[in-house]
Amino acid sequence: MKYLTIFLPFLIQLTAARPDVLYEQNIAYGKAFCQGAYVGFQSLLAFMGYYESEAIKEGRASGELIIDAEEDVNDQTQIKVVGLGLGRTGSTSLAVALEMLGYYAVHDDDQVELTDIFYAWEEETIDSDEFHEILGLRGYNASFKTEYEWVQSHEEVKAILTVRDTPEKYVESWSVAAAFIDIVEQIPFRWMPTVVELRESLLDEYKEESTGGNPDDYMNPEVLKRAYLEHNEEIQGAIPSERLLTFNVKQGWAPICEFLEVQESDCPTVPFPHVHTRARLEGEHFFLRMITFIWPLAVILPLYCLMKFGKTVIEVLQKKHKCD
Repeated sequence: MKYLTIFLPFLIQLTAARPDVLYEQNIAYGKAFCQGAYVGFQSLLAFMGYYESEAIKEGRASGELIIDAEEDVNDQTQIKVVGLGLGRTGSTSLAVALEMLGYYAVHDDDQVELTDIFYAWEEETIDSDEFHEILGLRGYNASFKTEYEWVQSHEEVKAILTVRDTPEKYVESWSVAAAFIDIVEQIPFRWMPTVVELRESLLDEYKEESTGGNPDDYMNPEVLKRAYLEHNEEIQGAIPSERLLTFNVKQGWAPICEFLEVQESDCPTVPFPHVHTRARLEGEHFFLRMITFIWPLAVILPLYCLMKFGKTVIEVLQKKHKCD
């Protein structure tokens, strides 16, 4: 019903003689929603292991962690920048911005391609230093999946804390995103090997970190607000100001380029990225939620076709037997 109330005015306006502001808004929403649905399709493929490298698949089959370092030594690096903002604070936009500046960042989309080292880290098969060393060997030099304690002990690493205009804005946005963890805990996602390996990491992000250690209250606005403020204050008090930038994406390129010592001539002149909007997020969730309803068809349809085929074969054999 929610999506119907959004798209019905849009469909009505298609026949209008002159478009209005609502029409333009619905066009923009519809476009972003469809983009989000496509992202949901890509997420489904990722959960099914489609984007995993052969080395990771071999490692899972053998039970051993394979480093899978970049073949070209020049592509091997180390983590230099870490994003420490909570989800829905502009971290995805920042990740895109860093890549525009030449960094190769580990963010949500990359996590499903690195299930082996995240699982090893969660299981304490490797420690934080080894985890980040492997990321560097695989070509990553920026991470949004790093704890601030690791940054504290590595003076060569810079950190960026993304924030929203107000705690209320954060809570409103995060409340939409939090539905993701409910979706992936449903069938068929919870059966998929990639989701199984990332489950603890996802639970930590969506229920532990966002609530300050109160997972049962992951949808409680007051708990989310308090955890957001405490998270930001804790990081600002733990990391020296010369290595920490508190950043709102509305500030644009200037603070980022200055903090990362990017020359003014190399600082992008295009608008700062603004991705993963609410409409796009809702489109992604809509697609994934739809899979939780229609997945039985993947079992029922082949069985139905097999039964029909078997029935046809039996009928043909019976006719042949009568003729004989």
